[in-house]
Amino acid sequence: MARTLDLLILAGTAILSVRLFATGLYRRYRVFFSYLIFETLRLGVVACLKPTSGVYQKFFVLTEPLEWLLFVLVALEIFALVLQDYRGLATVGRWALITAVLVALVASGVSLMAPSQLTIQGHLMRYYYVAERAVYFSLVAFLLSILGLLMQYPITLSRNIIVHSMVFSVYFLGNTVLYLLISMLPKDTIPSITNALDAVTLAALGAWLLLLNPVGELSKLRLRPQWMPGREEELVSQLNNLNAALLRATRK
Repeated sequence: MARTLDLLILAGTAILSVRLFATGLYRRYRVFFSYLIFETLRLGVVACLKPTSGVYQKFFVLTEPLEWLLFVLVALEIFALVLQDYRGLATVGRWALITAVLVALVASGVSLMAPSQLTIQGHLMRYYYVAERAVYFSLVAFLLSILGLLMQYPITLSRNIIVHSMVFSVYFLGNTVLYLLISMLPKDTIPSITNALDAVTLAALGAWLLLLNPVGELSKLRLRPQWMPGREEELVSQLNNLNAALLRATRK
């Protein structure tokens, strides 16, 4: 079962990479495209290794932090695309995410001092699970703040950007919850949770394959619900004033 899911994820990641390149969307989502290429190569190597081998663990230890870094960069790319007309907000948001990730990693390191369940791979992998959960928590909070911003203010964006931010938010939220369960539940539940992680990844890949397309770049949408009270001009003015203030502050 796990082997089949891993191969499906490898195929889905490779197909999505090819599709972004063929449609030219890779120019718009450069960091996301780079992540897909990296993940395709990484999963290809993993598929040739035994999970219980020492080589597998060494490869995991070397490549997993690179994946976390790419996740952070993808989140920053989404934020930059959402706020491409609001440079002040984009700059502050970028530093806020970097700070949040660092604080979360430090807090997770402190939490390792308390007794908890060990993973079946041992102490080293336990540290990685905790660090990964910290990165995911930070990214979930950051991405949900993006969605909150889009819900609050009448920002017009391409359908692709809105879909991309929503899929990434759900993907990280699912992964964060599941990694939290890994550290809390008995060891014999880990294979089931791992399968659930793979299922979340497959669902995200399916959503990107289905919804990200050139037409979505031309279609303009607002995530803010129509049933919410108007005040569009007032909200836009608030956003512009806040952006101008932050832009002045960052230039000092």
